[in-house]
Amino acid sequence: MIIKIANILVVSSIILLAGCSNAKRISEGKPLRPRDPHHILKQSAKGELNWDWIGFKMNADIKSNGAAEDFTLNVRMARDSAIWISLNPALGVELARILLKPDSVHLISKVPLNKFVYEGDYSQLQDLLGVPFDFYSFQELLSGSPLGLDPINEKFISKVDGDKYVLIERFPRKVKKLLGGMDERELADLNSDSLSILMNNRRVDRVLSRTNSEDLLIKRYWFDGLTFSPSIDLFNDLKSGLTIRVERYGDEEHDEGLLPEKTVLTAYGEGVDLWAVFEIRRSRINREYDLPFDRPADYERRSKL
Repeated sequence: MIIKIANILVVSSIILLAGCSNAKRISEGKPLRPRDPHHILKQSAKGELNWDWIGFKMNADIKSNGAAEDFTLNVRMARDSAIWISLNPALGVELARILLKPDSVHLISKVPLNKFVYEGDYSQLQDLLGVPFDFYSFQELLSGSPLGLDPINEKFISKVDGDKYVLIERFPRKVKKLLGGMDERELADLNSDSLSILMNNRRVDRVLSRTNSEDLLIKRYWFDGLTFSPSIDLFNDLKSGLTIRVERYGDEEHDEGLLPEKTVLTAYGEGVDLWAVFEIRRSRINREYDLPFDRPADYERRSKL
């Protein structure tokens, strides 16, 4: 028992010293100490929010293809099971209720002269928003986790980027050719969100058709250099031309871990122009909630949004 406690103290001391070391280096204008991807992901996992239920009220400001709306959202999430959202405008009258499940989307529209119930899969919601999000994408977005990050099955390279660490998923040689020979480390130094295919046009279609869609999605993740909390996710789909960026700001401190106070989602390319800001007003962790979703019998039933 004594040995176990001593080992815990040693590990804790190493983590504390590493954080202090980086803090000192930043204060002195020096770069962060380089860390390998495994270390960055391991430290980030230690600060992850430990939750089975989350409930919060948030402000949402959304602009899509020239139209702008702002709402208050009441959100309740049961991990890996359901996301319940009540959407209210400034006057506080509920306009819609949404229930997302891993395999289905449910919506009750209470808008006067447009009252209906929709039930379907994620394809139409993805077309409406312009982003290929499924249930787990929304869950990660709202809980502050990096989107689509698979530390077990994905391999990364790491670099220091100012006061942050950036991880870039390794991609195959044929994708490097599409990028004009650019590799992961050169990409880490690229000061641009967008990526363009630079290969000779006569060969592009052939390479794209012979490359798995998953390999054509370039993933970059940034982590705070002191806390290792995820700060930016950046995705470039070379096939569709879509760019998606997620930024997180501030920390709501809970006993179960940290939850970002503000999340900004940007998506653009191929006819998509989406900007959304979500700011949490208050939140509760691991309080079990009801998820009421009674479909009014007199509402029109729709299979399309």
